[in-house]
Amino acid sequence: MIINKIRKKIYLYIQYLLPKLLITNVCGYISKKKLSIITTYLIFLFIKIYKIDMKETKYPNIFHYKTFNKFFIRKLNMNNRPIDKNKCHVVQNTDGIINQIGIIKDNQIFQFKGCKYSLFNLIGRDKNINKIFSNGYFLNVYLAPNNYHRVHMSYDGILLKMIYIPGKLFSVNNIVSENLCNLFLLNERVVFIFKTSFGLMIKILVGAHIVGSINTSWYGSIIPPRKNKIKIWNWPYINNIYKKDFIYLKKGEEIGYFNLGSTVITLFPPKIIRFNSNLKKGSKIKVGELLAFII
Repeated sequence: MIINKIRKKIYLYIQYLLPKLLITNVCGYISKKKLSIITTYLIFLFIKIYKIDMKETKYPNIFHYKTFNKFFIRKLNMNNRPIDKNKCHVVQNTDGIINQIGIIKDNQIFQFKGCKYSLFNLIGRDKNINKIFSNGYFLNVYLAPNNYHRVHMSYDGILLKMIYIPGKLFSVNNIVSENLCNLFLLNERVVFIFKTSFGLMIKILVGAHIVGSINTSWYGSIIPPRKNKIKIWNWPYINNIYKKDFIYLKKGEEIGYFNLGSTVITLFPPKIIRFNSNLKKGSKIKVGELLAFII
């Protein structure tokens, strides 16, 4: 027990010391290089080490992928991943492992025993949005290296706002997420606020160590560039009439993807959904499965 605690402290200390941005940029550069047989061999090793089922992918032949990054952001064969079409159901938006799930109590989100982090700071210090989601619900999903790294829509919705929040690039694996308090406030992230038929819904894509970029299906790359200031995109409307070319995504449609892995946080206001009772910390989830019931 004592040895494990010491190992965790050393690991966290190393996280602080590592030149995270430099490592991220180097790994991102290499992952996008066409290295011929070297790329193919790296992909082969990665599949073997992480036991990836290529039968689930749209292109199962590894020679299809000319760079390691193209393999990492591989698409699924959605015919093998049906999306729950029930209009009363909200679905999972990615593959991964549930890090935490629960209620946002007094504007605080549970990270681990002895640590809660601020909803207000997580979403970019927006007072109105903070008020709407106070005492609501949250789901934190970790995308491990072997997981599919594209993020989909949980329910039909219109994008109201997109916010880039600069930050660090700490790893978000279990050791760090269960020991480094305020991890998801420290790391850079992109916040998406959607309007659905049952209320607002927030998706947050959290950057991390070696996450070269975060891309969306409508805007392209949001990260990079990396700038030390918050950036906000709005799609305003008056009396439900949108004044710009609005972005409407149906349940199951793609929001975007990570170039290498990270975390997705989903937020709901209070009294509008009820989580699937089978879900708990440590549950493995897949795109299109039941996340919650609309109340």
